[in-house]
Amino acid sequence: MKSKNYKYILFFISVTIIATISLQIYWNIKNYAENKQRLINDVQIAFDNSIEHYYAEDVKTDFMTFVGNDSVKSPNFVNSIVSDSVFINAITKRKVKSTKSVMASSTFTDDSSPKTTTVIKINNSGNTPTQVIKLTDSPKSKNPKGIKGKTTEMHMTPFGLGPGKLSEVKVLTGKRAMDSVSKIQNFTNKILISLTRDSIEFEKVSNTLDKELARKDITIQYGMQHIKADTVFQNYHLEKNSHFPLSTTSNSTFLPQNQKLKLFFSNPIVVILKRSMVEIILSFLLSLSIIGCLFYLLKTINKQKKIDEIKNDLISNITHEFKTPITTVATAIEGIRNFNAVNDTEKTNRYLDISNQQLKKLEIMVEKLLETATLDTDKLFLHKEPTNIISTIRNLVEKHKVIHPEKNISFHSNMEQLIVEIDPFHFENTLSNLIDNAIKYGGDSIDIHLKYLSPNLEIIVQDNGSGIEKSQREKVFEKFYRIPKGNRHDVKGFGIGLYYSKKIIEKHGGTLELLPNPEWTVFKIRLADV
Repeated sequence: MKSKNYKYILFFISVTIIATISLQIYWNIKNYAENKQRLINDVQIAFDNSIEHYYAEDVKTDFMTFVGNDSVKSPNFVNSIVSDSVFINAITKRKVKSTKSVMASSTFTDDSSPKTTTVIKINNSGNTPTQVIKLTDSPKSKNPKGIKGKTTEMHMTPFGLGPGKLSEVKVLTGKRAMDSVSKIQNFTNKILISLTRDSIEFEKVSNTLDKELARKDITIQYGMQHIKADTVFQNYHLEKNSHFPLSTTSNSTFLPQNQKLKLFFSNPIVVILKRSMVEIILSFLLSLSIIGCLFYLLKTINKQKKIDEIKNDLISNITHEFKTPITTVATAIEGIRNFNAVNDTEKTNRYLDISNQQLKKLEIMVEKLLETATLDTDKLFLHKEPTNIISTIRNLVEKHKVIHPEKNISFHSNMEQLIVEIDPFHFENTLSNLIDNAIKYGGDSIDIHLKYLSPNLEIIVQDNGSGIEKSQREKVFEKFYRIPKGNRHDVKGFGIGLYYSKKIIEKHGGTLELLPNPEWTVFKIRLADV
């Protein structure tokens, strides 16, 4: 693969990964914002429901009716009621917190006078005595505040609270008063009273709000604020150190005019993330799948690129290795044909011996390639037999000493004789490959150590070479791999010796590994249960 094309592929894969991650981050942020807004809307609905529930219950508990048993309409009914201490006691028993005033009205009509409306205002400022003031309008009085119709005159009369006179008066309170509205229409003398609060009992609102939030599976910390005419009237759980980044205002129609009720609450990140969990998991899996596929594609491309490089290097090495014996044989044949005019038998035999040696060398290289092709299949079978491994190693050492007298090759063993079940042909080739590798790439000193500790057998082949870099230690066992040395080809080989050796040892049930050592190159064979 051309380097330019590989760079293009790497660029497009990087852009795709960055685009995928960016898109998923944008989508998750947008989804988080939408879920956050939905949660705020849910809190808003829960807050409005709690306010409406509070005011609905408030109407039931703060509605009172005074009904007289007298069947004759009495113009003084209101005066007699409001001047009695029982009237005030009935109201104060309601335990209305921070109630500033109560408004009550009674309308009378007779033949001698036009329609008259009486409004009773009760001031209860807490620590000050209760005051009752009667406002009466007639056709000549002006319209008091809150009374519809034309009026021309208004009288304000304070009342003192006298002894109890309400023995003949029924007092209906709470739900009973509400349920009896239709029935009391037939009574002649009656006073209907609806108590109104200036303040709000936040505890009641909070209890209802907690239930609403729990029903929606929302857990937040919050505080409330009651505002009248753009002025803060009450606070609930809003300390100076409180930090509530989110807020909402109640849209309840039960709130009096010019009044607002605001809810401040914490940012429930966990709740929002919980609501977004499915989308986050799907986004993560999608991104992981795309990125995983791209990395797998990149890994495959790198592997193919590496195989392509190994293939080119192998072809170059095979061409060089095969070309040498072929050229030698061709030269010998040409010498026999053209330079043997005097029938020199000795020279002819020497040329034939050279040709025979080169052909055997060529045959060995072909066999190695064929064996390598069968290592990854089930076609290669080991023919194990009892073998004296000590003798095998000594013979190998002696053979290599003869071939390479310039190398100092030694063998050490804690046993004089050891019989093990191995395939003598392939096992000998394995050891020969390791020794040959040490001769080609190592130093001048090569040591072979055999140590038998029943039932394990260890064979170490080491040389005093410069060692192998950490990045190359695992790669040296790969098929056709050779440690790159630039354009240098001073050492012959196909890169299959260590691959072949590792596969043969593994088929014997053992391991072959390259031990980390900065000063020595150390290969260790370990056979278990021999």
